[in-house]
Parts: sequence; structure tokens; C-alpha cells
Amino acid sequence: MTFKDLFNGKYFGYYEKRLCFLLFLSTIPNIFPPLQVLVNSYTPPHRCDVNIPTDKSSFQSSDGETLASKHWKEVVFNLTIPFEKQSSDGTYKRSACKQYNISTESMRKWISGNGTTSDLLDLRTNESGTIPCSKYLYEGEEVSVITEFDLVCDKSRLKPLFTSLFMVGMLAGGPIGGFLSDKFGRRVAFLAFTLWQFVVAFVTSFATSPAFYGVMQFLAGISALVNYASAVMIGSEFVHPDLRSFTYYVLGSGFAIGYILLAPVMYLIRDWRWFMRFSAFIGIPYISYYWLIDETPVWLASKGKDEQLIMVLDKIAKINKQERKSIEEVKDKLISEESTLKTSRHPFLDVAKSFTLVWRLIIMGFSWFVVSLAYYVLALNNNNLSGNRFLNVFYAGLAELASVLTFYLLVESRGRRSSYMIIMGCCGLGIAVNPLVARLSASLVVVITMFNKFAAGVAFAIIYSYVGEMFPTATRQTMLGVCSCCARVGGIISPYIIHEGENGDILAPSIAMAVVILLSVVLYLFLPETKNKRLPQTTGDASEMKGLVHFACCKSKNTQNAKCAEI
Repeated sequence: MTFKDLFNGKYFGYYEKRLCFLLFLSTIPNIFPPLQVLVNSYTPPHRCDVNIPTDKSSFQSSDGETLASKHWKEVVFNLTIPFEKQSSDGTYKRSACKQYNISTESMRKWISGNGTTSDLLDLRTNESGTIPCSKYLYEGEEVSVITEFDLVCDKSRLKPLFTSLFMVGMLAGGPIGGFLSDKFGRRVAFLAFTLWQFVVAFVTSFATSPAFYGVMQFLAGISALVNYASAVMIGSEFVHPDLRSFTYYVLGSGFAIGYILLAPVMYLIRDWRWFMRFSAFIGIPYISYYWLIDETPVWLASKGKDEQLIMVLDKIAKINKQERKSIEEVKDKLISEESTLKTSRHPFLDVAKSFTLVWRLIIMGFSWFVVSLAYYVLALNNNNLSGNRFLNVFYAGLAELASVLTFYLLVESRGRRSSYMIIMGCCGLGIAVNPLVARLSASLVVVITMFNKFAAGVAFAIIYSYVGEMFPTATRQTMLGVCSCCARVGGIISPYIIHEGENGDILAPSIAMAVVILLSVVLYLFLPETKNKRLPQTTGDASEMKGLVHFACCKSKNTQNAKCAEI
């Protein structure tokens, strides 16, 4: 069967095309929850607010000139706010968190007495030392959670905590969503968590404290993964098996388009509360999905809901103008696909007994952790790149779209293992050289970062499909769930790496990330290539798949494979 044959009316009719378009539209807003941090946690340049009046023009400098004629405001800032050496480049900048210990009362007396700069220097010397800022002055017009609640300096640790709470929510949402999807149906899980996403966004906009906001971040994380995963499940269960990769491409493209659209939304809405309300209001058109999205025939057949199944099959046949499939045909297909699930009462224990499969799971779990870590560090760090931060988000969206196209057009034809090793090898090297390039050209750093973002996006698509091709049918979904948990751990750690970079230390995090990425590339030598290979049905089938490098005990298939397979 050719690719062209798959897209004819028999296998991909109007109903399936309409469904893919609806799912494509549903994934566009999915980018807003994970990347809301670019708006909500934006930290503009800031310093202590020393309450200097802007209309004062009669201050006298030591040489008799008015401070107004010498940009007196900057002069007073220099006299009241200390300079600090930056660990990143060795330059000196005005402190963002400290001021000289000059009381407000002393400052007021100095102003009212038309004091000179020499007087202020004497005053600073007498009161001596530095103290933390009591109030902050932020540059620009943006209003974020950080600026509204003054979560800077000694409170800056809350910034990565918010993102980590979101990732913990994603970790909790995975099993919850999987259970609800299996128990109540793909459609119910998709609609419920899509509604959850928009309602949580609206409630978040009314947060009155950092604690309130942190709780809402956790709740937002719960829905962030489930509605997208449910959309993937709906698409894959409706279309022909050979078109499932196309379904992944469609959903990934919607996510990337949302990424691109995020940039102009950020530019137009500079207040985080209204950004969250916008993120909620765009959910209004999706109310129609209650009538447009149907439950999958596969799930209805598996639950014995024959009456509803007939209604869905009739609807598909009517829209496609084809003869309706019989219930028996759908159930026979379901039984055929799930027959291998009954070959073992404890399939997960069978995998645990195989050294080859346990080692394979460790490698895959580690690669999911690494790719997620790299992806979120690069995606959530756009605000810290040089240049226009809105254009940087737009470029990152283009990189996301390019990664989806690359996976579908190139990686699918070249195989998973070699593609992962090449693309993540380049990503690791790119991250390693970034601190060195930063000393030469800030623009080049942006280019390299966008390539790394592109590489991480391709790698995410690779590992998502790769893990299911190396494990037996009975444990495929479980292995995917285990690897997904590893990815969430990478996401939880990522904001703290960004936080270290914001504090001036970019060399150590960059080298550490490069090392773990390149380690995962080397470990992929132990994994089998799955291109044009039959999916393993049993533990034995999966164990027989060999990588470029394997342990000595696995070399002899006839005499030693049994010893290698059993711990």
C-alpha cells in the first residue's frame, strides 16, 4: 500500500480529515500553559527605588553646577546605589538588590537643604554599609507576577519554584489522565482537561498572592499534558495505523503554530493578568467540540458500548459517504491488535527479568530526562537572550515548526537511533560552546540557541515514537509512561538551571548539560535500530533486537542469549 493510497477516501475520508483539522486547532492553545512563564515570570532590569523627586533642579554639585545640567538623577543613583562586579563578564553594574545605608529621613533632609554631592558622600560615609532594597524600581511597561509581588533578589528563588510546580502538576496529571481516559473514554478526558486548562487560566488571573499563584501553577500543569495526549489518542484510534505518524505531525504542527502566535500575543499584552485572561477567552470557540468530537470506536468496542458504537459508525459512514463498518469488524480488529496482551499474566515482570530490556529502559528513561531538560531550558530561557525577546520567541516557534517538519520528512525515513545521535550530538556541542561564543557575539548565541531548540524539538518527536518500537505490545504504554515520568523530572530541574544562568554562572550549567546530552548519545549505541522492523509482540521478540554495541553475554544468540535475558 502506497502513501498515496492511504490518503484516498477509503482510508482517509472527509470525516478523518475534518477530525485531524479539529485536533490541529485544539493543540494551538496548548503552548500557552507551559510558556506562560515567559510573561508571568518576566524579570525586567531593576534597582532600588530611592525616592528621588524628578522635578528637583536646584541641587548643587561640588563645583557649583546644578545637578540637573549633569543628569543629576544618574549622579544621585550612583551615590546611593553601589556597583557590583558581574561574575559572568567581570564588568561592574549598578546593584539590583542593594542600596547604601542612607535613611529616608536623611535623604529628605539632604534634599530640603539643597545639599551638594560632597554632602551626600559624607552622609553615606557616616551611615555606612549597604542594605537590601525596601522598594524596587522596574524598567519598562511590563507587569508580571515578579514585578507585582516584588519576587526579586532574596525572593527570586520563588521564580523557578513556580515553574517546577507546573512540571510537578504535569507529572501528577499523566497517570490521572491515563486512568480517566481508559475509564471514561478518550473524548471525556479530552473535553474535561481542555475545559480545565481554560478555567485554571482564568482563575489564575485573579491570584492575590505568590502562594495562590503557585497552587494554580500546579493545577495548570495537570491539564497541560493530558488534553494533548488525549488528542493524540483520539487521532491515532480513528485513522488507519499507517497514518498515525501523520496524526502526530498534524498535532505537532498545531503546537508549533501556537508557539509562533505566542510572540505577537506577548507583545500586545504586557500585563500578566490580562495575558492569562486572554489564554482563557480563546477557549470559548472550543465549546463546540462537545458536539464535534466523537468517542473512538476502538474504546467503545473495548467497553462493549454497542449502541454508541453504532451511532459513531453511522456518522462516519454518512460523512464519508461509505458503507458502514460492522461492529464485528471493529471488534475483530480490536481483538487482533490486543491478542498479544493476553500472552502473559504479568508482562511488566517479564520485562523486569530481561537484562536487555531493563538496560534499554534505563537508556530510554535517561534520554527522555535529557531531552526534556534541554528543551525546557532552551524554551523557557528566551527572555534572557540578547536582542528583542518577542522576536526570540517568534524564532523559537519557527524552530519548533521546523523540527516537526524535519521529523516527519527526514527522520521517519532514516531511522530513530542514528537521527537521535546526530541531532543531539550537535545540540550538545552547541550548548557546550555557547558560553565561549557569548564573549564574541550575542547575535551568534541567539542563532546557536535556536538551532539547539530545533534539535531538542526533533529529538522529542524521535523518542516519543522510538520507545514504543522497542518493547513488547503488552508493556508499550507502560514503558511510555515510565519514560514520560523521567521527562517530567528534567522539566522540574530546568528552571533552576535557568536561575543559575540568570545569576551570572552560565559556564558550569552549559558544560554539565552538554556532558549529559553527549552521554545519552553514546548510550544510544546499545539500542537497536527499528527502521523497517516488525514491532516486537513478546518479551522474547524485544530481547532479540540488538544495538550496535551489546554486552558480551549477548553475542551468542544460541548458547548465551538465555543467560543474558535473565537476570
